[in-house]
Amino acid sequence: MNLRKHRKTAIFLSILMGSTAYGAECSDKKSMEVADEYSQALMNGEVFKRAKVLKRHHPSKRKEVASYIKAGDLYYTIYTLVSNDCVAHMIKRTKGRY
Repeated sequence: MNLRKHRKTAIFLSILMGSTAYGAECSDKKSMEVADEYSQALMNGEVFKRAKVLKRHHPSKRKEVASYIKAGDLYYTIYTLVSNDCVAHMIKRTKGRY
């Protein structure tokens, strides 16, 4: 009986310690900055409106961020996924509008 208690405690502690190491995620502010930088480089333009975090995927903690970029005379919205390591990847972009 005592061995079972220790085994359950060991399993619980390993899950708890593993979840805290995995739980580190990119903050909203950093996510918006990374998404804006990525979008500026991608479109060769400038930010005309601050980025917004639209939603967070709960199991993976990735955030969907919308960046608003002006390139030439056109305005674009770039949607990116930002990972826990604060690395942005484009999902899609809108057609340019005047």
